[in-house]
Amino acid sequence: MALVQTWYLQGTTATTIGATDFIQFSDGTFDNPITVGAYNGGTHVRSSGGSNSSSANSPKNSKYLTSSTVDVGGGSVSLSTVTTANCPLKINVSYDSNITITNVKMFAYNGTTEATAPTNLDVYLAEQGDSAWVNADGSGSALTLGDKTTGATSHDFYVLMSVSPSAVGTQSANKVKFSFTYQ
Repeated sequence: MALVQTWYLQGTTATTIGATDFIQFSDGTFDNPITVGAYNGGTHVRSSGGSNSSSANSPKNSKYLTSSTVDVGGGSVSLSTVTTANCPLKINVSYDSNITITNVKMFAYNGTTEATAPTNLDVYLAEQGDSAWVNADGSGSALTLGDKTTGATSHDFYVLMSVSPSAVGTQSANKVKFSFTYQ
């Protein structure tokens, strides 16, 4: 029996984020950089070959505005009112038989040491229904997601993610980790 974890960038149709793909944040247009100190106006899936795998998807985006507000494409709204359909990231965990999932955490790090914040990047995360963003820079600042205590063969998590660079240049060494316990 194999545990399978699948990440999707939601939009018109979901784009699967493969093991060698990248989540690319932009100013709104694929491959356009975000101004230092600003937040992403677009979220895309960049293939390992450099193409925009989400170009036909009209992908969702979540842009940090304040600690409790977000722009999901129509201006400022309360973070707590964002629906699952408007969350850019859908993470599915599935197994051959019923499982429960607990101790769910998600955070960004420098790509090497989980306790170390991303290099030149602030990362904000929120689970669908949360009322405030979490500055999830390093494992000590992780977003805690809700447990799935009803046994099922498939569980979905909906996450909003926004980034802001603090220096000029591509910040590609950073990573995001999603961890949990299942039984």
